[in-house]
Amino acid sequence: MNEPRPHLPLRRIIFLRHAMPRVDAFSSPGTWELNPSGIAAAAAHPVSAADAVVVSSPERKALQTAALMTARTVDAVAADARFREVDRVERVHDDFRAARAAWVAGLLDSRHQGWETPDAAAQRFHEGLLAHTTDHLIVGTHGMVLTAWLVAHGRVAPGDAAVAFWEALDFPAVVEVALPLVRVRAMLSDAEGRMILIKRTRPGQQPYWTMPGGGVEATDASPEDALRRELREELGAEIEIGEIMHERPLDSIRSEIFYAANLISLDPALRDGPEFADPSRGSYDIERVHPEELAGVDLRPAELKTLLARV
Repeated sequence: MNEPRPHLPLRRIIFLRHAMPRVDAFSSPGTWELNPSGIAAAAAHPVSAADAVVVSSPERKALQTAALMTARTVDAVAADARFREVDRVERVHDDFRAARAAWVAGLLDSRHQGWETPDAAAQRFHEGLLAHTTDHLIVGTHGMVLTAWLVAHGRVAPGDAAVAFWEALDFPAVVEVALPLVRVRAMLSDAEGRMILIKRTRPGQQPYWTMPGGGVEATDASPEDALRRELREELGAEIEIGEIMHERPLDSIRSEIFYAANLISLDPALRDGPEFADPSRGSYDIERVHPEELAGVDLRPAELKTLLARV
């Protein structure tokens, strides 16, 4: 039986990518201020902020941009270091754009020694968002870290698509995101009644099992379309989707929906998710588990065992 869906407050976040700064190859980008054309561009692109909480990266160019675009003084914009640009060891040089593009794509190499990883940047950015609970949040920030967060939460596809998104961001740019961000998973059964699970083994950690699925991307027509795409990527599977069985809030920004689903076909050779190209993420093994075997596996989230026992 399916459960009543919990109320998840719909909110919105507006991200402001900073306007064009005055570049100084001999100083840290965090100290750069807007150049005259950047000041004019920010002032020419106002956003409605009457009922908003406005916060920003403490970097000067981001603070100035947020203030100009929301018609506030710089002192009236709260600085939060979690919205800063990616921590990195860098000076402006001939190859700096290429190094940044590789970082955005998740292709870290010797150029990125001493750089914050995309996952770490996205995580502290997310923690910053969770600290500002309001119906209308405006965040002054930067292109690389914003892209990393959007990729981490399924709003932008990883790899080349992430680079294309980042390169297309204007100075300044406005990116609006409606909440909650939705993740979808399948309570997937085969013809013999076995559950199709992903056994996750991360380096240095005990394995656990989870249901296949992932984030709803901006290009998905619906949560159901997102689930079909995710299972093609993770399993090489085609499925028949049934009813919603469970929904839970992950935090004040994200929610997760579990659908009943039947397996039509599965070919692991067709798996093509980006996670399979990154050995640091560990392994993703497909396992078929009989219902009576579920008690012996570390299924996450744990509440699913209770739900499955009632189905």
